[in-house]
Amino acid sequence: MTFPYLLIALIFLSMLPVTMVVPVVKDIIKDRLMGSNMEVAYFTSISMLGSFLFSPLAGILSDYLKNRKYLISIFCFFDAALYIILTTLDSLSTFLFVRFLEGAAHIFVIGLLLASAADRENEPQENRFYGKGILMGIAGMFLSLGGAFGMPLGILGRSNPLLPFYVGAGILVLVGLCSLFFLRDKGIQKQKEFKMEHLWQSFREIPYLAIPFAFNFIDRFTVGFLVSSFNLYLRESVGLHPGTLGLFLGLVLFPMSFLSYPSSLLSRKTGILPLVLVGSFIYGTFLAMCGSTLDTTLLFSYLLLAGIGAGIMFVPSMLLAARLAKRAYTGTVMSAFTGMGSLGFMLGPIVSVQLQSSFESLQLSNPFFYLSVTFGALEILMVLVCLPFFKKVESKLGELDLERREIALANQSSPV
Repeated sequence: MTFPYLLIALIFLSMLPVTMVVPVVKDIIKDRLMGSNMEVAYFTSISMLGSFLFSPLAGILSDYLKNRKYLISIFCFFDAALYIILTTLDSLSTFLFVRFLEGAAHIFVIGLLLASAADRENEPQENRFYGKGILMGIAGMFLSLGGAFGMPLGILGRSNPLLPFYVGAGILVLVGLCSLFFLRDKGIQKQKEFKMEHLWQSFREIPYLAIPFAFNFIDRFTVGFLVSSFNLYLRESVGLHPGTLGLFLGLVLFPMSFLSYPSSLLSRKTGILPLVLVGSFIYGTFLAMCGSTLDTTLLFSYLLLAGIGAGIMFVPSMLLAARLAKRAYTGTVMSAFTGMGSLGFMLGPIVSVQLQSSFESLQLSNPFFYLSVTFGALEILMVLVCLPFFKKVESKLGELDLERREIALANQSSPV
């Protein structure tokens, strides 16, 4: 079976516009539309709200129509049009409403591209990928890489902050055309219905599922801080232009992408939970230190080390959720796990801006330092809370792995 190079390329390309516009948020919201820090936070949060609300609809509609490629194309063109519309608006409320629609449109694009990868991996005729997790792992890596490479492309907005929106729209049109003319739907697998009672049953049987869920929420919550309050800090206090800002923010995303596969391999030797705890501690420590200096060399080092920590724990936290889930409820648990991360990313920008305002009202000498320490401390606190349960979680993982091996052996020995 041939490798789906086009599909992986489209996943990568579709993420570029998402992060390409992040470095110019200050220029658009505060300078052009005269908004406040809270509106900067809403720029990210309201897009995530659109994605969060419309994600189920994308899967349901695609399954009902038995089609991925045409929906991907249609919503690529729609998303591109919304990017262009955003450059023409002078009303902040209208701008944020269109941004909400853009987030809803984009989840159709990226959600159905990932669903296409899952179709290939769940198709029994695909001997190369069937049931191995290889294709989804590669798709996830290039999804992260697209976000990471998009950040430095914010340099396009150095002379004209609207340019990243135009380029982003062009990329989406390209993805839409490639999907329309070259992408092939294959073995569409209907998504399993999400049932809340299955999720509650999972938590009743294995309460330790709360650990990866909490980590995922806090991880994405802190990313919300990075793209909002920290974004403004780098522009207004440190004085970085959009291109350099994108490079600095990309320091967190690049290690997450490049360390995804190595960390999954390393987890086979060290176990999953140690990597989650060590990576989270490193990430939280250096995230906390980012508000302590205006020196770009130190900031570069702190962000790079924070990114390495994030890369160590990113995939293991997902593996921890998947391994702690009962086999019958894996789909439900992982859907909820993803939703928990989206909720954290949606709330992070709003809470970070509100906290910064509170710290500033206290007339502290460096309110942003206290803000960065607060968000970094959340990661470290999670590590400390989980340490007393370390042996119990490891024991439960061993029990579940043994149970899965016994089921696999029973299936192999049963007559066809």
